[in-house]
Amino acid sequence: MRIAIMGSGGLGGYYGGMLARAGEDVTFIARGAHLEAISADGLTVKLPSSEEFTIDAKATSDPGEIGPVDLVLFCVKTYDTDAAAEQISPMVGPNTMIASLQNGVDNGEKIEKVFGAGHYVPGVSYVNGLIERPGVIFVRSANMTSFGEMDGSVTPRIEQLVGSMRHAGVEVESRTDMRSFLWEKFVAICGVGGAEILARQPIGPVLATPETKTCWSGFCRKS
Repeated sequence: MRIAIMGSGGLGGYYGGMLARAGEDVTFIARGAHLEAISADGLTVKLPSSEEFTIDAKATSDPGEIGPVDLVLFCVKTYDTDAAAEQISPMVGPNTMIASLQNGVDNGEKIEKVFGAGHYVPGVSYVNGLIERPGVIFVRSANMTSFGEMDGSVTPRIEQLVGSMRHAGVEVESRTDMRSFLWEKFVAICGVGGAEILARQPIGPVLATPETKTCWSGFCRKS
């Protein structure tokens, strides 16, 4: 498959790096120092197993340079969805899948507002990664990634997507309940995020401190 990674941070860098290492034709859309580092030295991915690898990655800031692809992995922050959807237009052909690995429950509506029905594929990711420094992705944990159609059907494109991810070494599954599964993660994030905001700390310190751990547990029960 020809694949474009829209949002090459912790998530996009991980998935794109794994797919490129497995032989897929992957181009990363990045910007600033991160783009400069990838273009000069490749993309390095550090996995939770302590394994790390570097690929000679293709990268650009301009989706128009890439042209239509088979798959766009859409990994931008939810608040950037509208703008990013417009930006990827040059890469979206009649059969292009736009697989969103974002948090939230309405990204599909925003993507379909731009491209119409038939392109959007919902995904749920339990991968935790970040840009350690420009050109380097550090993956704290790489748990299950899930894809499926919103209507619950089992389609060849989901089988192809899951098969390519699995071949690349990603822990991945197909599901027929993606609509409710998106909500399940969204509700969980409400609990986690509430405690993190009050403590002004990421989840590690929150769970390591008895008082904030109790607060986090309370948020989750209410959610």
